[in-house]
Amino acid sequence: MFDVAVIGAGPAGSTASRYLAKQGLKVCIIDKDTFPRNKPCGGGFAQGLLDDFPYLKKRADEFLKGIARLGILHSPNLHIALSGKVEMAMTLRTDFDNVLLESALEQGAASYIGSRARHITIRPGSSKVELANGNSIKSCMIVGADGVSSIVARESGLQRSWPKSKITACRVAEVPAKQDEIIDRYTEDLQYHFYASFGGLPGYGWIFPKRETINVGLGIVGAHARGLPTIFETFVRYLKSENLLARDADLSSVRGALVPTGGPAKKTVSDGCLIVGDAAGMVDPLTGGGIAYAMRAGRHASRAIATAFDNGLEHETLLKYEQSWKNDFGKDFKGHLLAQKVITSPFTDLFFEIGRRDELIQKMVSESMDNSSKSKIDTRNLVLRTLLVCLRGALGI
Repeated sequence: MFDVAVIGAGPAGSTASRYLAKQGLKVCIIDKDTFPRNKPCGGGFAQGLLDDFPYLKKRADEFLKGIARLGILHSPNLHIALSGKVEMAMTLRTDFDNVLLESALEQGAASYIGSRARHITIRPGSSKVELANGNSIKSCMIVGADGVSSIVARESGLQRSWPKSKITACRVAEVPAKQDEIIDRYTEDLQYHFYASFGGLPGYGWIFPKRETINVGLGIVGAHARGLPTIFETFVRYLKSENLLARDADLSSVRGALVPTGGPAKKTVSDGCLIVGDAAGMVDPLTGGGIAYAMRAGRHASRAIATAFDNGLEHETLLKYEQSWKNDFGKDFKGHLLAQKVITSPFTDLFFEIGRRDELIQKMVSESMDNSSKSKIDTRNLVLRTLLVCLRGALGI
């Protein structure tokens, strides 16, 4: 019997498993896929994350595919572009997630990789995970790190489903490219592009240049995502017309994905289990980035669980996990959800026009694009600054 069964070996699950095993708990990590495995994702995160997780920084050469130093944000009408200096690390999730998983296994986590969790029974102190191959795993508690369609979130009642208004449907492709072509198109700074509400549809598009590939993606809020493959093709044609993609770019790797972008679940702890990462909706509503939140949540979860095993697996003890992640990055979501509404509203193009006149607004917006849980967008100050620029314009100052 295990102390903890972690379902899902992405950034949240592998991080939680590593820290749990390091603290001496008997933990297993379960994932339906075999690793290395591909994951539809932009593959960008704030470079500061490597300093926050030193064990990961030591292996950066195994997954780091460049540092982007300039972000360009495009308005829905495509007439205005705001730019700002950022430092965003680029990776392939195939490599990145594999390093995270190996780090967990090196600390002693037991591997059930390539095993699908078919059903779970959650009882504090005596839970069971039934696998698709007929085997079962018993544990004292369960951590759900199994993504947007989390079986743990669903069967525990913490998040039975996400409404279409709080989910974003994406199409993502990793396009092979030669390094000199990448530098020619995006400069040595690896300029990356982000598109607000492409085609007037609520959501975002992106193009992330890396060392040997270019990541292209488009996400549209679920309630408006009908015909997404066709809209994605239109987006790709536009990028080619702007010389941001080669005419013969190979997009055969394109895949679909769902991302929870409506903010985190109201509750992330239940008797005998907790949820982390995408399973808990810990994704930036503005950019769809969730790697940093997932890893931080995984670490918070491990600390709360270790304390619970020392003091008894009481619900109140496990609630320390919810308190700690909210204290760390919970406030991010309120501001970013408000900014999401602004940037997908009919007034978005006007906002860009105002932003074009003010360097501080451009700096505030660009810093929010690097998918860092530390780069919090101060929506109140942004709105006040926008009003000030409007007032100056009206007074002719």
